[in-house]
Amino acid sequence: MTRLLLAALAALLIVVPHAEPQSAPVALDQSLIRVQSQGNELFAMREAPVAYSTLEQIATSIGGSSTTRTAAPVRVIRVSPPQEIDYLFCVTNGGTLVLGERIHTRAEGERRYLFARGAIVRSYPSLSVPDGWLWLVDVPLSRETTVTLQLRASAHWPLASVSVTTANIP
Repeated sequence: MTRLLLAALAALLIVVPHAEPQSAPVALDQSLIRVQSQGNELFAMREAPVAYSTLEQIATSIGGSSTTRTAAPVRVIRVSPPQEIDYLFCVTNGGTLVLGERIHTRAEGERRYLFARGAIVRSYPSLSVPDGWLWLVDVPLSRETTVTLQLRASAHWPLASVSVTTANIP
């Protein structure tokens, strides 16, 4: 009787397929890193432009509202409150990465985001690496998730771009 019961269980395990959640296929843009958490999304360019090389440049540009919005190297889209946060890069001649933030908000029921404020939020000295400059930038995405971006560049100033990667995300 025990053998019969074991044989029946084994047959069921073989016949019953293992159910795994299925998701719709998504076209992956290999030029972007995309991370989602609690409805919020982070987009980071793998080859991100460095638009500024002095503190004066970024301070002047980041605080003013502009009617034209360009693609930001890193953008966080928040569900609640509805916000788009653009992070912009400046690398000084000494290798310090200065992170500027431009926040756009959207009123309930509105489709367009409007400029709310801009500021320099953090600066990062380069970590010591033999082949250039390396910065680790923490970007809060949700209450549970902070994304650490690794930015790399050769130590030649002024920089046009940095390479962006992150741990555990292809």
